[in-house]
Amino acid sequence: MFKEYFIVFLLGHILGDFYLQSDKMARNKEQSIRWVFIHGMVYLTSMIFVILPFISYELVKGVILASILHFLIDIIKYIYFSKIITRANKSIELERDIFFLDQALHFICLVIVAYLLAYSNELVIRFNWIEMFFYISNIQVMKLLSWILALLIAHKPANIVIQNLLKKYKVEEEKTDKNNDKNAGRFIGTVERIIMLIFLSIKEFSAIGLVLTAKSIARYDKISKDKDFAEYYLLGTLISTTLAIVTSLLTLT
Repeated sequence: MFKEYFIVFLLGHILGDFYLQSDKMARNKEQSIRWVFIHGMVYLTSMIFVILPFISYELVKGVILASILHFLIDIIKYIYFSKIITRANKSIELERDIFFLDQALHFICLVIVAYLLAYSNELVIRFNWIEMFFYISNIQVMKLLSWILALLIAHKPANIVIQNLLKKYKVEEEKTDKNNDKNAGRFIGTVERIIMLIFLSIKEFSAIGLVLTAKSIARYDKISKDKDFAEYYLLGTLISTTLAIVTSLLTLT
């Protein structure tokens, strides 16, 4: 039961902390306690939304506990940014480290809450009409949730992780259509990771090489002429591939 609980909680976390949190909200949380409370309510709502197909007193307790722990971590982060760190002391490395520490703490909290629920050996009971729908459709509920979670991780969270890791090594580009190129690059990365997840799920590991080859051919001219870009591109590709593999191991195995 641990994995089932963890998948449900992680799905709610990904929705609440990435898809329902804009860049503006993330920045405002560092300076205004009001935005920390707003995000806390949004996060709780996303967690409740995910567990709607399930009825379980223990699951509701778990969602409330996970949301409270998330809120406390964000409060500590707010105090750190608003009271301790000044704008002058902010650096790319600090923001990157805080981001990963923040997500690591949230991840650990979800693991602990899922373990506590699994340890209590409480069963998750589905609504009858939902149970009947999945039975008739011959769809495994947890497999469906696992794939939804994997696809969500492959998009925005993965792009944010890569952005934070590569920010220090960013190669200067021409300003022409810079935003369009960036958005296209992120979309390509998302599609790349989704294709990898599909190949990993059917154990066609060698096919992943074809994806990476096709991506490299598209950028061959720039890679061959710009050494800095080539290193930046290689690092980004390796991180993206690693994220796809980790996501597959975490959600689909």
